[in-house]
Amino acid sequence: MKISYKKSLKFVTLLITALLIATASATIYNYMYMYATPIGVKSAYDVNFYNGNDTSTAGGTITNNRQTITFTGMEGSNGTLATYTDAVRICNNASGIRNVEVTKESWTGDTLTTLNYVNITLYDSSNGFIGCMSLIPNGGNSTTGAYDLAGNHAWWRVQWDILWFANATTSDSVDITLKIIVHD
Repeated sequence: MKISYKKSLKFVTLLITALLIATASATIYNYMYMYATPIGVKSAYDVNFYNGNDTSTAGGTITNNRQTITFTGMEGSNGTLATYTDAVRICNNASGIRNVEVTKESWTGDTLTTLNYVNITLYDSSNGFIGCMSLIPNGGNSTTGAYDLAGNHAWWRVQWDILWFANATTSDSVDITLKIIVHD
């Protein structure tokens, strides 16, 4: 019996294809599982905001289990430095040290020619300097740096210094969002 070359080539191709399909189908999968039972709610956060001496003057409201503060009354006169010496306090209620960093999250407002700077400075409860960031339109540093905040109700006060240029008017404003990062 004579087999044609074309038929044998088709048969070999079919045989190789079947072998490849069988090999691919024989792949072994290993399954892994991750369980989180139960996922609960933490009773309290260790690091919180507390009112400072200037919180109400700055229009500060603390919400979300002391995890958020919103200032709605911070203002500065044109050409004059406005200082909120004790705008808010950051307190560590844990027994151990927490590493805390204040960073710039966002900055909005058209103030390139009217705002000189906004400084955010951290001081400990003994008025010792901890860290500072200077925010300027389109620049400045974006963090105070990360520092250890002692436990057992130790706290830092947060000071805001705002300096508008003399040409600033009541229509000028800036919105700043800061993020506090707590490393356990």
